[in-house]
Amino acid sequence: MAGARHLVCPNSCPGGTFELLGGRVLVDPAGRCLRHETGVATFACAMCGAVAVDLAAAERDLRRGVPSPAQEELTCPGCGVTLLAPSGVEAQLELQCPDCGLVFAPDEGRARLLGSSTPEADDERG
Repeated sequence: MAGARHLVCPNSCPGGTFELLGGRVLVDPAGRCLRHETGVATFACAMCGAVAVDLAAAERDLRRGVPSPAQEELTCPGCGVTLLAPSGVEAQLELQCPDCGLVFAPDEGRARLLGSSTPEADDERG
């Protein structure tokens, strides 16, 4: 289980409301939340969709002397927006794009599977 969080929007959006992405939420038959598991979840700003920064986790890591890991960037296969993969992401975990809503596996968003295309490369081919 994750410790206390202090989520902030990297774009400084007002309000401080975040959407849970990739977390498990259990509901009763009426759809009321019973329990949620956020250990490997990503949070996104409800206003702009940017991946939230957890200042409390960063502070805990600094106190322990743990260097902050570089988060892997994923590209949504639906709309092409760049996302940060949640730390400790497992191959079978599904992510949801905050822009287009597409649900995809992290492997589907990795550059090695998507390939890369630049205007220069397109000119060389055509």
